Formats: sequence, C-alpha cells, structure tokens
Amino acid sequence: MENQRIICPGPINGDRLAFEIEHADTPPKERPDWPIRFVIFSSYGNDSCALIQWAHEWELESVAVVYSDTGWATVGWEARVTEKEEWVRSLGFTPHRTTSIGFRQLARDKKGFPTQRYQWCSYVLKIEPGMRWLKENDPNKSAVCIVGARRDEAAPGPETTRAKFPEYLVRSENHGGRMMLAPMVGFDAAARDALLIRAGIEPLPHRSGECKCINANKADMRRYSEEDIQEIEAAEVEVNRPMYRPHRHMGATGIRQVIRWAHSDRGKYVPEPERETCNSGWCEQ
Repeated sequence: MENQRIICPGPINGDRLAFEIEHADTPPKERPDWPIRFVIFSSYGNDSCALIQWAHEWELESVAVVYSDTGWATVGWEARVTEKEEWVRSLGFTPHRTTSIGFRQLARDKKGFPTQRYQWCSYVLKIEPGMRWLKENDPNKSAVCIVGARRDEAAPGPETTRAKFPEYLVRSENHGGRMMLAPMVGFDAAARDALLIRAGIEPLPHRSGECKCINANKADMRRYSEEDIQEIEAAEVEVNRPMYRPHRHMGATGIRQVIRWAHSDRGKYVPEPERETCNSGWCEQ
C-alpha cells in the first residue's frame, strides 16, 4: 500500500491550492485545519472502526469522523465512544458529534415506536442531523463521504438493499449530493476484523450499542442492563405501547417479557397469562 493515496475528487479552488503549496512540507498531524476532504459517519462499532483504520492505512488527510448521538445508546457505550474519539485524534483525524431530539422524545412525538417496515428513526436521529452537519461543515459539497457498509452482512436473499449496496455513488442523496464511497462493500467479517486487529482493537461479539434498536436480536437483548431495561420500560409507559412487537417475539408484550423471551431457548418461550380483573367496584383486586 506504499505510495498509494486517494485524492479527494472534489473541486480544488485557488485558496485550497495555495494552502496545499504553503503546507506541502508540513506533516499531516501538524497541519492547521482545512475544509474537510473526507467524512466518516461512525457508530464506533466493528464496521466503522475498521473503516477508520482503512482510512488511516490509505493515508487519507483532513478526515472528519462523525458520531450520531441518538440519545438511546446502551449503558457503557458512551465510554467506548469517548475512548475511540481519542484514538481518532491519535490518527490525525478529527472527531465530531451530531445531536438530535433523541429517540425517546421522537417516540413521544410520534406516539409510538418505529417498526421494521417504517424505520423513521434512522432518518430523524442520524440522516437528518448528518445532513445538517454536512451543510454546516462542508457547504461547497467537496467532501467525500465514506461508509462502512458490507454486502456480507445482508439478510438472506439477493434482492435486499444491503446485498446490492454500491461501491460508490457520484451523488448520494443521503449525503446531500456528495460523493459516497463504500470501500469495504466486498469485505467479509474476517477482512474487517483484520483491520481491527491491526488497529489494536478487539472485535466486538455484538453490534454497535449506539441505539437500543427495534431490530435487536436475542443476543443484543441479553446484553441490556437493568438501566437499559428501565429506560425502555419508561418509554413504553409514556407512549402506552410496547417497543418490541409481540408477534415477532412469540407474544411477549413489554420489555420485561421480551427480556424473558430473549433468555429462553428457541421456540420455548411461553407468554405470561393476562391477569383478568373486575372493574365493577364490588370485587377486591
């Protein structure tokens, strides 16, 4: 990989050219800030940390690494984000964060939770704040957005969106019309993990914890702490409906029952019977 560099295909105006000439002999980590060339949107899970290492190995410069704060991360994830932001700085990249109204307020506003069919949470908590950040920090749209998507992690079937994910888009609508690169699109888990190991990062045995996701599987849910469970439970009370759909979890209704389902053997969960009550006022409860 020696002497190979990826050059930003965006326009280089006179000011940028003058900057490059002035600082041509300055080591990248000592150069002053310059309008961003590359943007990595990172959850600091396995794929995005591998992508950051990939950018480092390809000697990319003027890289911004942007974390989307959903306000709904699992307990302990904030500490990982802070730790990985220090790692990002050590590579000469710059960490940033986006903010949003947060998942819980979004559920209140929508009077419900997103579903597998209607995943509006991604747009409100990640895409829209990311687009806003890009507009503020790259108004000329000259930066290249790099994503860590891998076809290898697609759900079964050749027609899924992830299975057909492109290696690049000249104009990505999800990135405000900027160029998008997906350099790891053909990587399998082993190739991704090799990048993590070279970075000195132990691959996580689970998905990112940036959000307590509606798509969480049993393994994800078994990792929920009591604090995570209480937070979901409080949100369910606020919107008066369960976050996880009962028909997808063998009838388990409410986060407490869903956690029981998550700890059950496959096909062995039995929902708790509903407690019948009399509201006539004549019977004791």
